[in-house]
Amino acid sequence: MMMKKILLVITSIILIISACQNKTKNTIRISGAWALFPMMNVWAAEYQKTHDVVIEISGGGAGKGMSDVLNGQVDIAMCSRPVREEEIQQGAFYLSVAKDAVIATINSANPVLKEIYEQGLSRDDLEAVFLKRITHWGELVGKKIEDDKIIVLGRADASGAAKVWADFLGDYNQSDLQDKADANYSGDQSMCNGVQSNKNAIGFNNLNYAYNIENESFAEHIRPVPVDLNNDNILNQNENFYNRRDDLVAKVSEGIYPSPPSRLEYIVSKGPFTEHVKEFIQWISTDGQKFVTENGYVKLPEKEIKKELHYLERGNRE
Repeated sequence: MMMKKILLVITSIILIISACQNKTKNTIRISGAWALFPMMNVWAAEYQKTHDVVIEISGGGAGKGMSDVLNGQVDIAMCSRPVREEEIQQGAFYLSVAKDAVIATINSANPVLKEIYEQGLSRDDLEAVFLKRITHWGELVGKKIEDDKIIVLGRADASGAAKVWADFLGDYNQSDLQDKADANYSGDQSMCNGVQSNKNAIGFNNLNYAYNIENESFAEHIRPVPVDLNNDNILNQNENFYNRRDDLVAKVSEGIYPSPPSRLEYIVSKGPFTEHVKEFIQWISTDGQKFVTENGYVKLPEKEIKKELHYLERGNRE
């Protein structure tokens, strides 16, 4: 009987100690851009293997992340668009950590898929499609096709991808695209689902969502739209780099794929990064960079990384 009481007391002490340890473990809260969401999950998983910290990550879009961090609800915002001056005035401090790109996406059963992959679509073509000046797929390739009305998809959330895509198309903003869209979706995966479910749909996604991460081929029922960069209605060898994710990533890195819609990915805090959050950011910008390319993003040049680390240390971008 006495032994049972002793064991019970020991067990209770262990549970109390364990609970106290869990309470004191540092937590890093992150929210924001779907574009950086997959990469941040990789960084968090790797970092937690060697550091006694809990990292909680949610998406919601660049706008939500920015709102969350400025209101003190998270420690880090993921932002896939340039940080605005009014956000900086509210205390936003940002660092760039990687680069990626937004691409147009269509269904693999698109009625003119073969022609699109032979000639590509120019920026002017894409502008005409997303602004509803061209409303049927056959118009793009000079063919009369039945059941080819283009279904244009947009983003409902405050999306960095939408901002960058609107910039690429011309002097537009996300609202312009939303107003013209047949349907608007929150998040990249929802946009993908919309494209997958309709052979006539076109949307835009962060490039990682258009590919199968395991084998670098296309995501199911999704095809990226190749851009006719020189407007000659022929997709030549220098423009045909969409069949594998790594090929597209390489062209983003080389600057062949245009910017926009390629863009920098940012992390943002309210005021300087400090303590355990700062340590995580230092790791992302150093050891964490080795995970960037294999996960479909573009590493920053060493010169840029050194500059961002300098800003991190100073706590400002001066």
